[in-house]
Amino acid sequence: MPLKCAVALCAVLAVADAAACNLSTGIIPFASVPAANAADDAGLKAPVLELVSLTRGVDGRASCDASGLLTLSVEWPRGTDYKLRELGFEFHVVGDDPLTIFPREPVAGRVDGRRSEFVFLWRDGPPAQQLPIDMVVEVRAVTADNRRGPPAQLRIAAAPGG
Repeated sequence: MPLKCAVALCAVLAVADAAACNLSTGIIPFASVPAANAADDAGLKAPVLELVSLTRGVDGRASCDASGLLTLSVEWPRGTDYKLRELGFEFHVVGDDPLTIFPREPVAGRVDGRRSEFVFLWRDGPPAQQLPIDMVVEVRAVTADNRRGPPAQLRIAAAPGG
C-alpha cells in the first residue's frame, strides 16, 4: 500500500510540473466602458514609470522556469482629479511586440499610497530560445468611464539570458 501511495504522489508531482506556470501576478482587469467611448481627460496626468526588475527565463524542469517576469512601478502624480485606486492603466509597446508581455485591456494593480506595482509574466523560454528585449512601453491612466490620460514612456532592454 505505501508503494502505491508513493507512485501516485510522484505521478501527481510530475503532472503539476508539466502544467503551465500559475504564478499570481496580482494584476486584475480594470472594468471600464467599451473603447469606442474613449476620450482624453485634462484631469489625468502621465504617470511616472520605473523598471523595478526584469528576470528572463532559465533552463529547468519546473513549470515556471521558462517564464519571464517584468515588474514595473507606476507612481501617480499629485494634483490630479483622481486617486490611484480609481484608475486602471493601459500598457502598450510602441512598434513591434513579438513577446506580447502586456494585456490588451486596462489593468489595475496593488496600491501602496501613490504607487502601484505591476508584475507581468510571459513565456520567455530558456536562454537559447529567447529574443532580445528592446522596447518602449507606453503607459496611460484610464478611468472607469474610459477617459484616458497622456502616456508616459519607458525603454526596457535586456539580452537573452539576462
